[in-house]
Amino acid sequence: MNCELLATCSALGYLEGDSYHKETDCLESVKDLIRYLRHEDDTRDVRQQLGDSQIVQNDLLPIIVQYRQDKALFDACIRLMVNLTQPAVLCFGKIPDDPVFRHHFMQVTSHLQAYKEAFASEKVFGILSETLYNLLQLDWEQRQEEDNLLIERILLLVRNMLHVPANPCEEKKVDDDASIHDRVLWAIHMSGFDDLVKFLASAQSEQQWSMHVLEIISLMFRDQ
Repeated sequence: MNCELLATCSALGYLEGDSYHKETDCLESVKDLIRYLRHEDDTRDVRQQLGDSQIVQNDLLPIIVQYRQDKALFDACIRLMVNLTQPAVLCFGKIPDDPVFRHHFMQVTSHLQAYKEAFASEKVFGILSETLYNLLQLDWEQRQEEDNLLIERILLLVRNMLHVPANPCEEKKVDDDASIHDRVLWAIHMSGFDDLVKFLASAQSEQQWSMHVLEIISLMFRDQ
């Protein structure tokens, strides 16, 4: 792993049991990682290295669960996760024909599958639901630009997670077993996130989110 990237990840903090201890420079480190992703090469080296370090599972999800009251840090983590979870086909433009790039494509996809498993959590979706609910409670006049950006990023993050394809090798289980996609859908349901999606789909005043909502709903029903 690149030394600068490793040092930046270490400066986020560390997970001890169920508690996450953030470092003093945690917010600046998240912003640095966002900047690193802007300058990654064609093999998507930065997101591959961050995937290898399991940054979403070990750092970003514990941070948003534990420090959700820290608005600046929460917003930055959501922004970073939206970038890290974008579909591999978007990162590469298409499914590569070149064997080397096909390998990198498969690596990025396998990291996304690991992220999706970590997102199959009622606790994580509970935080996202609560945050989205509070934002939607604000009248149009009260909403700041950053509020609208956070609404959009939460919807994009959920869209990205639902978009991740199943790993047939990992999910060779008996027919009655819930797949990771099923478990994500269950977490969405138990957290009440599906009710917020229905509200966004039907509220006249929230029409600007209609394409995101349409994508989320269609991906929820994928393979069903």
